[in-house]
Amino acid sequence: MLDESHPIVRFKLDLLEMAMPAESAIVFGDMWVVEGGYTIKCADLGCQRALLVDTFETTGWVETRAGDPRLDFYKGDFSDPFFMASIRERFAISVSFDVWLHQARLLQTIHNVLDKTQEAAIIAQPVLKERAHLNSLVYLPGQPAGSGLFPFAAPSPDAGAYEVRDVNTAHWIWAMTPSLIRSVLVGEGFDIAHEATSDLLPNPNWCMWGCIARRGPNNPAHWSRSQPSPGLTPPNW
Repeated sequence: MLDESHPIVRFKLDLLEMAMPAESAIVFGDMWVVEGGYTIKCADLGCQRALLVDTFETTGWVETRAGDPRLDFYKGDFSDPFFMASIRERFAISVSFDVWLHQARLLQTIHNVLDKTQEAAIIAQPVLKERAHLNSLVYLPGQPAGSGLFPFAAPSPDAGAYEVRDVNTAHWIWAMTPSLIRSVLVGEGFDIAHEATSDLLPNPNWCMWGCIARRGPNNPAHWSRSQPSPGLTPPNW
């Protein structure tokens, strides 16, 4: 469950509370360590339906969910567009805490999440501080040890960020900058209504960053609605 006195937990809860009230919420990847803690918090803040989506569930969560009809759980991989298409509902808010940096299919996963969002997306995670070039995205596996990019400033058994032969979604795969996330959100039809940054991580190259992004008009030219176009003009090389 949540330790609300922990500064990183408090950082996320401040964003979540600011986004309320909301009738319903879909929360992604909220099982590991916290056992649905942010999903429960959505219900406590007034959501009449709070759905958690993750690939595993704990005994504690099963017991909690059974005792509260507002809570629900779908077991599956939210990076899979076919699984996500099986969720017919859309929700007032979506909550993505510490999950995007684990996703091998990054753009597809973000689209899957935001496609279920009617009103606002609440996002918070460690990010790389802005680089010389905006919209920077760094692939962590295989980075040299002296790069200064290790998220915790020293190797950690809990985040195999540099194991190039052992890359999976339990590890930190991406170091992304806030400007990259902003650009992706705009491309998905969202406008940032509020954002926050805090130096809560031991590596000075990283920070905690979060935002509340409000949905705007859908983009009819979005890549998910486009088909490959034959006959494009070749470049004049």
